[in-house]
Formats: sequence, structure tokens, C-alpha cells
Amino acid sequence: MEKIWQIVNQKHMMRQWRALILRTSDASSHPTRQGYVAVYVEFDRRRFEILARYINLQVIAGFLEKAEEQFGGAQPSGGLSLLCEPLFFTWVLQLLGRDESRIRGLELEAFYRLYAHLASARQCSTSMATIRLFQSFPVLQTTRV
Repeated sequence: MEKIWQIVNQKHMMRQWRALILRTSDASSHPTRQGYVAVYVEFDRRRFEILARYINLQVIAGFLEKAEEQFGGAQPSGGLSLLCEPLFFTWVLQLLGRDESRIRGLELEAFYRLYAHLASARQCSTSMATIRLFQSFPVLQTTRV
């Protein structure tokens, strides 16, 4: 029963966001391309244009829920605002652009876990590169890191 209420609440929230998007897109000083929606990320309000169909994805719904928690349902004037690091949001958009059909059902938490996993793997590969560098130079092997 609780799951049904969550779905009903999400649908209601999505209707509110769509209405807000339609209201603010006309008043925006920067025209948005047809088929796209302008969103503003983080407190510095960095502007992104995302495909309008992305609004229905679970990950964007997760961003919208977080913004609703922060703003209490009222958005700052001038567009749809999301609370997220711009670098993370860019990464999410790149993934969606590459393979939307495979990842369209993932929720925001899944993206957070994947991002954290990739970041830790990147650190590990950097550490391995450092080890290989030390092994290739005998003078460096005696140096403490």
C-alpha cells in the first residue's frame, strides 16, 4: 500500500514540475531548444539543457525529490533547480546519452553507487600506475612515498 502512495506522490510531483517547466521556459532569458528542458544545478545555478523525455526517468525524479526536500516544494524563481554537483550531473547525462535504453530504469542511488565505484577504481588504477613507475626506476625504489 505504501508503494502505491509513493507512486501517486511521484506522479503528482512530476505534474507540478512539468507545469513549472512550462511556466518558466517562456519567461527564461535564454531560449531552450525544442524538445529540451532547461535545468539549473547546484546553488550556483549552472544551466543545463536536457532532453524533455529525461524528466520521466527515475534518476531525474530522484534529483527532483531532493530539490523538493530542500526547497519545500517551492522552486527558486527562474527555472527548475536540482541539487547536485555539476560534475556528477554531467556524468549522468553522458551515461544517458551513451546507453539510455540500458540505464533508464536506474534510480539515483544506483548512479551514486556506480559513480563511487568508478571513483575508487580510478584511485586504485592511479596507485597501480605509481607502483609500476617506482618499479621501473631503481633510484625511486629506495624513495619513501
